[in-house]
Amino acid sequence: MAGKPSRYRGYHRKFGVIRDQSRIIISSAKEFILLTEAEWFACLDPDTMIRSLPIDKFQREIRLFTAACVRRVWQLLPDGCRSAVDVSERFAKGNADETELAMACTIAQQEAQAIWSGGKSPDALAYATSAAVDASSAWRRTAANVLASISCAASAAGCAAAETDESQYDQIYKDVRAAELAAQAVLLRTFVPFALE
Repeated sequence: MAGKPSRYRGYHRKFGVIRDQSRIIISSAKEFILLTEAEWFACLDPDTMIRSLPIDKFQREIRLFTAACVRRVWQLLPDGCRSAVDVSERFAKGNADETELAMACTIAQQEAQAIWSGGKSPDALAYATSAAVDASSAWRRTAANVLASISCAASAAGCAAAETDESQYDQIYKDVRAAELAAQAVLLRTFVPFALE
């Protein structure tokens, strides 16, 4: 890969991305993320993977990825949130416009607000609806909104599993959430190939 011109040359200059042979170094505020191709394919942390991507170059793929993560907790979602995720997928594929997406997201936001538990800790349903709203928003995908969505989806899976055994809630939540994040990392690779290729 050394000597190969970067497809993301403008991105590199604008956002401080430096190429070093087969590694990508992302500089955002105070953090640097380095991933070789081998590390990308072995990584089980979607946070690291998302932060290593030039998200602007993968808007469609990342929108579809966040929707796919929410679909993993589909059984928890009310109809309006499901509809918003469906419209978001159609939007990514060019089969829905921004107005339709905004309308669907407004309904999902209303459902999420009605479900929110107030000052109490969120439950599986609250996390799932939050994930759906974040995944469906009309905003451009950024690392922040993608990570918010997939983190809520993983937390929804953890809560749903842990709610079946209150005596071991914390351990079940932690284990299932970690497994869900690892599954999301695998899922991300189906939407986005190694970014330097």
